[in-house]
Amino acid sequence: MWRKDKRVLRAVCCLLIIWVWTSVLAFGLTLEELDPTHQWRVNKLVISGNHTFSSQELRATLLTKERPWYLPWQERPRFDPVTFSTDIERLQRFYEARGYYKRQVTYDLTADEQDALVTVQINIEENQPVTVAEVGIETSEYILDRDTPPFHEQLPIHSGDIFTEATYQAGEQVLRDFFLGRGHAHVETQRKAEVALAEDRVRVQYTVQPGPQAVFGSTRVEGTKDVDPQIVLHELTYQPGEKFSLQKITDSRQNILALELFRSVQIAPEQTDTKPPVVPMLIRVEEKPPRSVKLGLKYSTKDEFGAQIEWHHYNWLGGGRQLSALVELGSVTRTLDLTFMQPHFLSLQTRAILSLQQKQEDEETFLLNTTRLRPRLEHRFSPRLSGVLGYRLEWAKLNDIAPATVRALGRITRDGILSGPSLGLIWNTTEDPFSPQAGHVVSLFADQAGKLWGGDFNFYKLTAEAKKYQHLGWQTVLAGRLKIGLVDAFGSRANVPLFERFYAGGEKSVRGYGRRRLGPLSDSDDPLGGLSLIEGSVELRRPLWRQLGGAVFVDFGQVSLDPFDLPVDNLKFAAGVGFSYTTPIGPLRLDIGFPFDPPDGDQRWQVHFSIGQFF
Repeated sequence: MWRKDKRVLRAVCCLLIIWVWTSVLAFGLTLEELDPTHQWRVNKLVISGNHTFSSQELRATLLTKERPWYLPWQERPRFDPVTFSTDIERLQRFYEARGYYKRQVTYDLTADEQDALVTVQINIEENQPVTVAEVGIETSEYILDRDTPPFHEQLPIHSGDIFTEATYQAGEQVLRDFFLGRGHAHVETQRKAEVALAEDRVRVQYTVQPGPQAVFGSTRVEGTKDVDPQIVLHELTYQPGEKFSLQKITDSRQNILALELFRSVQIAPEQTDTKPPVVPMLIRVEEKPPRSVKLGLKYSTKDEFGAQIEWHHYNWLGGGRQLSALVELGSVTRTLDLTFMQPHFLSLQTRAILSLQQKQEDEETFLLNTTRLRPRLEHRFSPRLSGVLGYRLEWAKLNDIAPATVRALGRITRDGILSGPSLGLIWNTTEDPFSPQAGHVVSLFADQAGKLWGGDFNFYKLTAEAKKYQHLGWQTVLAGRLKIGLVDAFGSRANVPLFERFYAGGEKSVRGYGRRRLGPLSDSDDPLGGLSLIEGSVELRRPLWRQLGGAVFVDFGQVSLDPFDLPVDNLKFAAGVGFSYTTPIGPLRLDIGFPFDPPDGDQRWQVHFSIGQFF
């Protein structure tokens, strides 16, 4: 019995020795110990020991990648020792740039000789970061205005903060912008950081030489080929002789980019050996093709699929004139639109737009065919404030009006001419039109149509909307909106066209409810619309992974049959989640909404897919 136990014990010991020996061979390998005759591939990449920064952030800095778990059919990526060695240096530099000078980055490699696979284990010891001991600013004699806060309050780097290269460099740019914005066109800056690792402290010093105040001189344009340089000069917000201003340069660049004629625009003072008080300016542009074709798709549970194609010429007949044609096909809406835009009409800040449109809307309660001619003037009072003065001339015909709608609303004018002026004001402080991160937009619009203008309808309509975007940190944006609409007739309510009433629910309204399904319904369960509207949304947005973003939202709204009767005591709510994917033409957006109290028989959820943020 003892001999048998000894044989078993001997076998176990042999297996243990073999296991330990193979473990020693498998773990703790260095790059030099990998067999160079093998073409190694990455089996798995593991990062451990990191606490301040996520593994996702660290992996993004590496060129060595593992195969995504969701692509099991793909071949595993190659493992290149030279690239991986550089990756270790990248991680060290990543931590150093964020103040972790004492970080330790090591690695272990596990090699599977048979399958030529390498498992990579990266070990990180972050240790204590260095903090800012003090921030010093040296500048030649400069007297601050009474209302101008001290330099230190404007800097992104402060005593006691963890030292990062990003805020260190941004501090220098803030100082440059401070003086550039006050007419100093020849600002010179230097920065210095003294790191004391023994104390885990760093001392930061900025030196600024503002130079004399200056004024704008002449402006020269480089890079134009097919575009007349005068088009570029017309978009400048400054004139020769005006005080030099960084804000005017920024606004001018945005105006030039808005022409859609250039891939890139750079505006800067001309390089000179001296510091002249009259600063000549240079604009460098890179043209892009003047024509474009855009395709779009959208989907919602109620409206099903829709598609559109748009052709746009951004320099038609020269002079920056624009011509576009749009064709939109959907289960509800079908549109043919031709639009012409003349820039600098009557003044450099005004443009004229003429739109000719043929549209059909196949709603639940009616079929609308309209032919519209809409001329308007858009004037830019300032970089933030713009106004619209237009005129509406439309011929409209309603067919297939639901009998229950007629019973509920009374007499309905089925066809006629809508004629009258429109007026609007827009205040916009956002920077990104596709996905705002901060700022707000306030818009006010007023429409009036009447027999005074030769039309058959007689009413007025007021719409106000406010949108607010607030960056909360951690790449999260809080977005909110509130919309109020009022419409009323002069005389009989039949003077308000059925298609000019307010409707709520669906895409661009209260998600979770079907199109126009929020508000008064007829006895046959069809939307009636109303003369007063209130809508709003609160939404949290943040990136999830690469170009993929996510959102959670709550929408609310309601419609009243009576004018000047905002139904705040009868609001309906919906909540849901949204996903967006960033593309060069704007974010692709998918929203799934769940109504709190849907009409009887309606779905308990709605799906909306479109291009662009919801608001």
